[in-house]
Amino acid sequence: MNPFVIFLLFVKYSALCFGGGYVLIPLLNADLVGAPPKLLTPELFARYISIAQVTPGPVFINVATFVGYLQSGFFGALGATLGAVVLSAPLVVLAIKLLRKYESSVWVKGFFRGMRPASFGLILAAAWIFFEMSVLSSKVPWGDFAKIAEIKINWAGLGIFAGAFILLSKTKISLTMLLIIAAAIGAVLCR
Repeated sequence: MNPFVIFLLFVKYSALCFGGGYVLIPLLNADLVGAPPKLLTPELFARYISIAQVTPGPVFINVATFVGYLQSGFFGALGATLGAVVLSAPLVVLAIKLLRKYESSVWVKGFFRGMRPASFGLILAAAWIFFEMSVLSSKVPWGDFAKIAEIKINWAGLGIFAGAFILLSKTKISLTMLLIIAAAIGAVLCR
């Protein structure tokens, strides 16, 4: 894919990035994995999302860089990364200035009251996509109960998920340590 086309693709995502990079996971999944031309396989998308979470920097920018590099090498990575920030950086500065000036406005308060539940819904959709990628053998074909019964559960993945959830909610384990432990267990159990 042409680096300029990759740039424009990520400019589009950047314009839609309300609520952080995780809200874009469902859109990225639909556009890059589920719609022609399929730029990524589900497995590759899962790997890139995983790598993006453990490498320094925002998830969306990391994914943009990875996808751009995969599609068109260095210039694809550069185009995707620039596309990811070209709108968001000035919009954040503008939003901060406007928010300070109009934070008591009923319209601004209403905007945020509407955006929070929508962002939460998108984050839950991203969590479901992560669940399908790491615990289930395939996407859930809603409405086709015969095919749902064919989905297999990755029990090691489910155990790692449950253990990580419990450790994170019941202890003060660092996220880095949790990821290292999960990766080591996955290296042994999920081959």
